[in-house]
Amino acid sequence: MLWWNGSPLPVPIAPIQYGYRDIEGTNSGQTLGGSYSKKVIARKEDLIVQWAALSPEEAAAVAAVKKSTFGQLTYYSPQSEKFVTKTMYTEDLTAELTDARVTDTTLQYGDFSASVQFKER
Repeated sequence: MLWWNGSPLPVPIAPIQYGYRDIEGTNSGQTLGGSYSKKVIARKEDLIVQWAALSPEEAAAVAAVKKSTFGQLTYYSPQSEKFVTKTMYTEDLTAELTDARVTDTTLQYGDFSASVQFKER
């Protein structure tokens, strides 16, 4: 389960993809002797989450992620082996509407799918 700023998000369809980035110190890089020096000052966790067959209400909950620059994402972290809340921003939000039926500018039914990439601040 995922929560964005305390509000629950729909259950993802696919496994959540986790990525890790190292933030290096200013003295990291290649030395004059040719060896490499790397001082990691932080490890950041990024996620890619996908949903399918969302109702219009669930799609609106996912779309609310883009209403602010940063937010608090609560999720299970394999790195921490527990649920964590971290400040994240969204890199990409893509959505698709299939099998839609619209009458008089009203959506009668349709299936939304979405994908969001969260990046730890």
